[in-house]
Amino acid sequence: MKNREKRAMAVEEGDYENKPSSLDLVRMMGGRSRHAGRGPQRAPDSVIAVFKDRVTYTFIMDEEVASIHFDRRRGEIFFRGHNIKNMHLSQKQVKALNVMREVLEADKQGRELYPAYSATLDRLLADK
Repeated sequence: MKNREKRAMAVEEGDYENKPSSLDLVRMMGGRSRHAGRGPQRAPDSVIAVFKDRVTYTFIMDEEVASIHFDRRRGEIFFRGHNIKNMHLSQKQVKALNVMREVLEADKQGRELYPAYSATLDRLLADK
């Protein structure tokens, strides 16, 4: 039995001192995070995490950490934790949302979510 599986069992038994890290939990559930790669618009320190019907893209924007989260089942996009359908988006935010299309298209797992993300983003931006 692997060490992280032992830690997961420890939590089930009430031993919280040896609990698995968040990264261990994501890995056990099948999620993966990795660098988003380089591209003309992508920040070199950006990260993408894909898990089933959800994807999160984390990057630096205006010297702060920013993230875009897409949930395909719910058909919602969140920017820094806020649903974009309830936001007034700046040009920089719209640009970042469009860069995520490039990131998804370039990522092996992300390609599966690309059509749904693109359609959702187009619909939400058209409503503004």
